[in-house]
Amino acid sequence: MKPYNSSEEKKVSRRKLPHWEQMGCSYFVTFRLHDSIPINKLADWNLRRERWLQSRKIGRNLPYEEIIANLSGDQKKEYYEVFWKGYHDMLDGCHGSCVLREPENAKIVSDALLYFHGERYQMGDFAIMPNHVHVIVTPHEDHPLEKILHSWKRYAARKINLNRNETGQLWQHESYDHIVRNAEQLKRIQAYIENNPKNLSQGEFLYYQSRTSL
Repeated sequence: MKPYNSSEEKKVSRRKLPHWEQMGCSYFVTFRLHDSIPINKLADWNLRRERWLQSRKIGRNLPYEEIIANLSGDQKKEYYEVFWKGYHDMLDGCHGSCVLREPENAKIVSDALLYFHGERYQMGDFAIMPNHVHVIVTPHEDHPLEKILHSWKRYAARKINLNRNETGQLWQHESYDHIVRNAEQLKRIQAYIENNPKNLSQGEFLYYQSRTSL
């Protein structure tokens, strides 16, 4: 797995969240069910985050690590607790239908994640939670992260909807992602993924350990 290099070319795009891509890098990705965070809570989170960054003259298009680089020690702690951790705490609240709590649906997602492992990407650790998925992935050349995510979500949505005899949107369209910066950060992310299901009972989640290193 290759860490981010600030001197190399990168692709930057944005919808509600910033997305940075750099060839050969590894990513920590979170994608979630469409009903996993109540709309009013997410809108409030987005508004507070933008106002917080604006008051400190920091661009909202920057990824997490670039934002952190522009903050003081106390500001870093506040940003992590209120926004990064706050976003994931909302997910861990297990709002919505939580269809991934059903083992057969979690396996559908796991099968999708691993299907092109070694061919289109290298799969790192992942955890499939009741209403969201955390994954570390390193795309191969000519396989952009956006297309990999689209493939996972399209396949899983079709199979899960068929399994539940339902139709309609399953996933939130936009995913959260950031480039892994170094080996130390990779270990922190791996630990976070491993510990994320700690408050769930066996059978309510699916955890896969790869232990890929930088």
